Amino acid sequence: MKFINSSSFFGGAIILPGVIILLLFYLYPLAYSLFISLHDFRLIRPDLTQFVGFRNYFEIFYDDEFLNAFINTLIYVGISLPFELVIGLFLALALDKITRGKNIIRAFLIVPQFLAPLAMGFIWKFMYNDDLGIINFFLRFVGMERPPLWIADPAISLYSCIIVEIWACVPIFMLLLSAGLTTLSTEIIDAAKIDGANAYHRLRYIILPHLKPIILVTLLIRGMDSFRIFDLIYGLTQGGPAMSSDVLSLYMYRSGMLDRQFGYSASAGWIMVFMMLIASYILIKLMYRDGINKQ
Repeated sequence: MKFINSSSFFGGAIILPGVIILLLFYLYPLAYSLFISLHDFRLIRPDLTQFVGFRNYFEIFYDDEFLNAFINTLIYVGISLPFELVIGLFLALALDKITRGKNIIRAFLIVPQFLAPLAMGFIWKFMYNDDLGIINFFLRFVGMERPPLWIADPAISLYSCIIVEIWACVPIFMLLLSAGLTTLSTEIIDAAKIDGANAYHRLRYIILPHLKPIILVTLLIRGMDSFRIFDLIYGLTQGGPAMSSDVLSLYMYRSGMLDRQFGYSASAGWIMVFMMLIASYILIKLMYRDGINKQ
């Protein structure tokens, strides 16, 4: 009995620092931001802070800038994730067929992951430049008289940011799906070929079901990253022109740090958290429904 108690005490002592760090650096900031979202918070005069309940949450949906950032965030996530998945899957399948130089090609394709998102934004901002950028230089070289203005055109600035996001994050899907393909038995594929299954049927009925757990987990991780995107768009457009590429993270930064509307900023943050929780819940339900937890 003494041994059990001493073991329990020793185990508790080991995890105690982790619990303290979790409380201080994760749960406390969350709880404090929730407190701010329910108050008319005054940074300089905290004594004048007043409890307003859910007023910030209701009023923020009458803010045109918030609604614009909210819709842009949904568009950003809704377009970038499917393209990242499809292109990443295509590259993973293509690499699986290569026998020589596979690692060299894979190393070349993951180069974007070595760049900081903010630096990536500045690099692509220069590449998108109408006068000096290499993209429009190439388009003019092949005969296009009036290339797109990319990040200077409000109609396509958000989609220009999405292109950079896809370019940067496709390697994540490619690497994880490539790892999943290595665990797929070649005997199953050979047996399917003998039975007359063509490439489409092998992909639909063998490869995709095998990769489904990895796809769902990767979508979950990448979805949360896309929802809170900030530095890449800040480096590219800072939400402009005319707020056409504004997203929730930029709105939170601007309303909190620049406009000093801390209640609005915290409310927007919690709305983004709720969106991520809903999306995460759906993906996790799909994983458990398919019995991933039993594997």
